[in-house]
Formats: sequence, C-alpha cells, structure tokens
Amino acid sequence: MSDFVGQHLTPDETEQWAQGLLPAARELHLAQCGDCRAVADRERKLFRELAQLPRFAPEFGFAERVMAKVKIPTPSGSHLGPDADT
Repeated sequence: MSDFVGQHLTPDETEQWAQGLLPAARELHLAQCGDCRAVADRERKLFRELAQLPRFAPEFGFAERVMAKVKIPTPSGSHLGPDADT
C-alpha cells in the first residue's frame, strides 16, 4: 500500500469526490478511512442542498438603483500636500 493511499483527502480532493471526480487511487483511501468518509459525506450533502436552493436573480435595474445611491466623495484639496508644485 503506498503512502499516498494512507494520506487523508485534501479539501480539494473531498470536493472532487462530492462532484464524482476523485481519482480511483484516492477512492481506496476514502473506502478505508471513516474520518475522510464523514467529511466527504458532509461535503456531498452540502452540494446537494446548494443545488436545491432557488436561483437568485435581481430585478431589472437593481444595480443601477444601487449605484444611484452611492455617494463618492470629491477631494477637498490637493492630496499631494502643500509642496506639490515644487
């Protein structure tokens, strides 16, 4: 058994497994490690729950209405200091 098989899954590998993309060599560790399996199962559950959420789509003109309320301060003088012309 190689050392790689004995190493716990990285967060990236856990995400790959949740998406069905984990390489077979790492599946062996997952099958033997209860800790990694628990983390992976939680990750897969999260993906399923996120997929069931309604899609958010703001109303037409939302960004324009927000930006119309943004106040950008104007400079009150030279930001370079009193000796900027020298």
